[in-house]
Amino acid sequence: MTVSPLKENTRMPDRTFPINVFPVSSIHLHWHDHIEWIYVKEGSARVQVDASFQALQKGELAFVNVKQLHSAVALAPGTEMISIVFNEALVRGSGLDITEHHYFVPYLQKQLQWPSWMLDSDPLIEEMNASFARLVAEFQGKAPGYELLVKAELLRIFGLYFRYAERSAAQALTRVPKQKSYDFTQLLHTLRERFQEPISVDEAARMVNLSKAHFCKVFKQVTGKTLIEYIHLLRVQEAERLLLDTNYPVTEIADLVGFSNMTYFGRVFKKMRSVAPTEIRKGRQ
Repeated sequence: MTVSPLKENTRMPDRTFPINVFPVSSIHLHWHDHIEWIYVKEGSARVQVDASFQALQKGELAFVNVKQLHSAVALAPGTEMISIVFNEALVRGSGLDITEHHYFVPYLQKQLQWPSWMLDSDPLIEEMNASFARLVAEFQGKAPGYELLVKAELLRIFGLYFRYAERSAAQALTRVPKQKSYDFTQLLHTLRERFQEPISVDEAARMVNLSKAHFCKVFKQVTGKTLIEYIHLLRVQEAERLLLDTNYPVTEIADLVGFSNMTYFGRVFKKMRSVAPTEIRKGRQ
C-alpha cells in the first residue's frame, strides 16, 4: 500500500467556473494543481511558498503557482486571510491574442518565475487591495454577471502583478547581493515526495552541495526547523489526513508515513498537534 504525497484535491463549487474564494486563519502544508492567491485581510501571517518564508502584514499577499508547496500560520490574534484558488484555464486566453503567450505561458511553464510576495511598500498594493475586495464581494454576492466581473478583477490583479514583477526584476539587476543565497526548492520537493523514507542530513546536504555542518545552519535559517523537524511535520500532516479520511488502523498509518516505532510516532504527533493520534480519529466521529 502506498501513501499519497501532500497533494490536495481542491474541490470547485462549479466546474464550469473553476474558482473558489474562502476565508482562512491558517493553511496546512500542501500543494495542488491550481493557482492560488493568499491575501492577508487582517493581522499578520508567516507564509511559506516552496523554500521561501515571509511574514506578511495586513494588505500584503502571496502568489502560489501550480504544484508549489505552501502553508500559512497566523502571527497575531484575529488574523484573517482570503484564499483565492482557481484553475489556470480561467485566466488563459484562447490563443487568438498575445496575452496568453506573452504573459501566462512563460510563467505557467516555469520558464520565468513570478515573485512570491507583494508587500505594502509597493505603490501598486492599494490598487491590488481594492481589486481583491471587489472580487471577493462579487464571488460572495453572485449577482447576475458576477462571473464576468470576478474574471475581470482576476485579470486586473494579474496585470498589476506582472507590472510589479517586471519592476522587481529590473531592480534586482541593479542590486548588489549582500550575502550568498541557497536554492532549497528542489530539496523541499524531494522531501515532499519521499517523506516516508529515511533521509539523512548527509544525503540532504549532498543534494544542495553543502557540507553537513553548513547545511544544518542554512536549512534552519530557511525553514525555521531542523531537517528531522521538517520531515516530522510532513509525516504528521499526512498522518492527520489519513486519520480523518480513512479507516486504516493507527499502527498502519504510523508505518505508512514513515514511523517504524508506534510509541515514537505518538510522541511526535502529540508534540506537534497537542493531541494523540487516537483523539484525532475519535474527533471525526
